[in-house]
Amino acid sequence: MTVFFLFLLALTVGCLTTQFWVPGADFGRGYFQLNALVVLGVLGLALAVWIFYPLAPFGHLVKLGSASMLVAVLAVFVYYGTIWREAWAASHWPAAVALVAATIAFLTAGHALVSSPTPLPHRGLLLTLNLVTSALLLGWSLMTMLLGHWYLVVPGLRFRHLVIFCQVLLGVVLARILAVTLSLVLAASVDPLIEPHPLRILVGLSGHGMFFWFRLMWGLAIPLLLAVMSLTCARQRANQSATGILYVLVMGSLIGEITALYLTLITGVPV
Repeated sequence: MTVFFLFLLALTVGCLTTQFWVPGADFGRGYFQLNALVVLGVLGLALAVWIFYPLAPFGHLVKLGSASMLVAVLAVFVYYGTIWREAWAASHWPAAVALVAATIAFLTAGHALVSSPTPLPHRGLLLTLNLVTSALLLGWSLMTMLLGHWYLVVPGLRFRHLVIFCQVLLGVVLARILAVTLSLVLAASVDPLIEPHPLRILVGLSGHGMFFWFRLMWGLAIPLLLAVMSLTCARQRANQSATGILYVLVMGSLIGEITALYLTLITGVPV
């Protein structure tokens, strides 16, 4: 349940980061309502897990984490209200407040829940970097797929929006790969005589290697290939092909990031 809670917060943060980059006049109320409902649903699930399951996810910063969760929920409701009224300029403010509050809750929970069973240089910095890039990958993959789907609802949309979202998504996948690579490099720098060694426990088949290599393939290699393919299709104005590819990319990202959160919690190595 701890993995599920962090996953929901990561998805919330990632989805909120996508809400500022497309003009409301082009997409209309329906598109942003759909986005806001997705965020509300995911954040509502996280809130339910936090309330009804004895997690204590925020450690000694329980007041900060709790306040951040409540502010995020209220801000998303306000965001939905501004979307309903089609107040596009005003909608950015509650979305920004929700993003900041959800990010604080997410990072607070992440640092409180991830233990240190193995030595690792700069663990705190690596954890923050990996949590942020994980959230971005989850949010941008899902919202780019929904954006591609919206071209089937409103065929006259300019393809420039889908191309830009696919470009950003490719950049996010590359950033996620860089964050994981940095964790592996620093794990490999630990004295090989130390046990449990952070790299061996992560990648070795005698440790959690089976999950790690599965995570590497489904969560990084396949999304990288699919991100390139979706960008190519978007540039060729083939939105149906791009959307189909993005569906698979979303599934790979979901599987990869859930597995990554599990490995991070178990081994203490952010991946």
